[in-house]
Amino acid sequence: MSTKLLRPQATRMIGAGLLLLSLAGFNHEAQSAPVTFNFAGQVTQTVFDPFDPLGGAVQVGSPMYSYMNFDTSATDINPAANIGTYEWSGGTYGFAALLGSVLFPVMHSLSISVVDGAPGGIDQCLVYAWEGTQGGLNDYFSISMTLQDDTGTAFSSDALPTTRPDPGKFSVRSFVMSGQYTDLNNNFIQYEVQGNLVPEPTTLALAGLALLGCVGFSRQGKKLQ
Repeated sequence: MSTKLLRPQATRMIGAGLLLLSLAGFNHEAQSAPVTFNFAGQVTQTVFDPFDPLGGAVQVGSPMYSYMNFDTSATDINPAANIGTYEWSGGTYGFAALLGSVLFPVMHSLSISVVDGAPGGIDQCLVYAWEGTQGGLNDYFSISMTLQDDTGTAFSSDALPTTRPDPGKFSVRSFVMSGQYTDLNNNFIQYEVQGNLVPEPTTLALAGLALLGCVGFSRQGKKLQ
């Protein structure tokens, strides 16, 4: 199966692959504490305007695999006592999602928010990653994931999780990928893919990670028509 790369007109190569991204995280700083989380999911809805720029590669029912590398020693930039907000930018840490046979690599900006609602409240883990400049002429896309526990027992603080949260323990476990770009014919293209994360078996997680590792972070290729 061939794998397409979104935003392929970029002229630079971003990393040599997901393995190198992980290794870079471990060599970033002596006090850093990098971790890698992997999630799997399934597409439940697609919206394309005015046409499908992915050529049918992502449809309802398509699988989704994601890879997220970040530093758990990052500083909380949110002053609220029960909300932690953490951000990374540049090439050391990042996020990638494989939807169907299309790779969406993010090496620009990654944000994670943790909401500790305490028992009886709502706990959330919100991940948001984006690449490009929204509203500009260049390609832009974003990927978000939401884990929500309505019982308020998933988290005991607003600190970054150091172990991967189990999607099966959350009442809401969704992801949204949306993007826009102007093609060679000056058509403004917009698209959105929605889905749900699944508490995947170990074999499924390993298969998705292996596929992501084979793809890497290369952005060379042909322009989407």
